[in-house]
Amino acid sequence: MTMNNYGISQSFSFQPKGSFSIDVGIPTQEKNVAFNSVLEGLFNGGACYQYNFYKGLTVGVGAKYSFFSNDRFILKQTVGKGGLHIPAVFLKVGYEKFTTDRFSYNVSVRGGYSTLISVNDSSLIKLGKPFIESTFFVEPQLELLLTADKNDPNAYSFVIGYAIYFTEYRAEFLSREFFTGFLPEYSKGLTRFISLGFGYRYYFGQN
Repeated sequence: MTMNNYGISQSFSFQPKGSFSIDVGIPTQEKNVAFNSVLEGLFNGGACYQYNFYKGLTVGVGAKYSFFSNDRFILKQTVGKGGLHIPAVFLKVGYEKFTTDRFSYNVSVRGGYSTLISVNDSSLIKLGKPFIESTFFVEPQLELLLTADKNDPNAYSFVIGYAIYFTEYRAEFLSREFFTGFLPEYSKGLTRFISLGFGYRYYFGQN
């Protein structure tokens, strides 16, 4: 009886009902080959509200934005200033578990609809506007969180994600028929990248 009472007293009291989070990261390891060669990842981040509906299982909704700058001289001719903007909206499902009163891990997948907006000189000349293409995406994430104090609603995290967009980065994004000096297979493969960064989360309705 004593041991049972002791075990109950050691259970973690921090069980939030929901949270709002912001994450900011830097894209790296871009694929396909053309995507990795033509663009340089500068930003990948998002904001999300998630609700804990059953023993750590969560659902959420949010928006994100990614940006890659043009490497203006990789093609031996300038593509101009600018880059690839990727705004998106998403739904999110995940699982969060507190292993202590302050530390938790969150495994999740966010997926939704994105718009790839390629700003470059070729498109502005030929189209009179950026090249735009829309597609679906998924992004599995692992987040390691630490609250500011025991039962504190503020938490800070390390975030790693792997974003996959269901389109191939190809010469059409620069309004060209082909990439100068690139083999055709360089444009094969879905557009994807790893994101490493940090986040902030505010918990609601903690016990």
